[in-house]
Amino acid sequence: MDEILCRLALRNAPGLARARSSQLIRHFGSARSLMSRSRRALESSLSPGIAAPLLGSALDAARRQLSLANSLGLGVLLPEDPAYPGTLRGIPDEPLLLFVRGSLPDGPSLAVVGSRRPSARGRATAHGFAREASAAGAVVISGLAFGVDAAAHEGALAASGKTVAVLASGLDGPTPRANRRLAQRILDSGGAWVSEHPPGTAALPFHFPERNRLISGLASHALIIEARERSGSLWTARHALEQGREVLTVPGPIDTEQCRGSNGLLRDGATPILDSHDLLFAVLGLAPGEVSVSGTRKVRLPDGASAEILALVDALEDGPRDLDDLGRASGLTAPALAGELLELELAGVIRRQGRRISLCRV
Repeated sequence: MDEILCRLALRNAPGLARARSSQLIRHFGSARSLMSRSRRALESSLSPGIAAPLLGSALDAARRQLSLANSLGLGVLLPEDPAYPGTLRGIPDEPLLLFVRGSLPDGPSLAVVGSRRPSARGRATAHGFAREASAAGAVVISGLAFGVDAAAHEGALAASGKTVAVLASGLDGPTPRANRRLAQRILDSGGAWVSEHPPGTAALPFHFPERNRLISGLASHALIIEARERSGSLWTARHALEQGREVLTVPGPIDTEQCRGSNGLLRDGATPILDSHDLLFAVLGLAPGEVSVSGTRKVRLPDGASAEILALVDALEDGPRDLDDLGRASGLTAPALAGELLELELAGVIRRQGRRISLCRV
């Protein structure tokens, strides 16, 4: 039997916890090796009440799930696969397997989570910080939920960056339904949807805390914006700490209920993020006025660089471009383009060679 099929069967077996399945896989070397044993041998490692459905109904369900995943064009990744996200390997309670739609982007990554009913300030902060991080080269990870999650995905898309939605349901039906257009834009932009649940799985309440460990696990840092006490965002922060990630928090008004949880994280030692400079330094190591190019090289920008300047730098990251080509890529009018390029040239960010424009990297 196929390893993926066997892991799905283990996942479907009633009464068999994920931690116990992982333990059995480690003991026998693979799920396939475990499932190739006779029913009597399985019953020596598992109770008869688990072994019988594991080889029967659980395996039948796994075949249907794998067939549906194939028909939908989903990728199915195991921890030993080269394409499996390296940040998830070895985290506490690692998933047995991962379903992916789209392309998992490489590079530094930032999880952004918070209230499903944020204030206007919280929503704008999530959008703006995600946009700035994405423009600087970070991949934005969130959960596609209403509020801060959606604003973070939107911010990354506004910067023409990459973002990943981690779902609490199967990838055949992203939830919430009202955000499915946003979900499609994530795919269209070169991002991805990720879930440990096979297609056909509904978003049940207990799936969300489990989902949150993957949001933090896929990222190097977790940014919390407007979290109430006992909120799901605090679960993400706890998972991040268990996984050795740095927790970043935006301070909020002390008399606001929706900020009590996030402010509490600051009291407990989370890193305060007061502006985009704090964020880019924490996640990418960029000092004020610097922007990451391709996630590794750096370009020093003038103070107060506009969104148009960030877009021009992004358009030049793959190498020199012709002036006309750069104008089309940026969408700027000729006078606006000339003004922005002059500012960048005077600041030493770009150099001109005839009509060719290139970046000066530091």
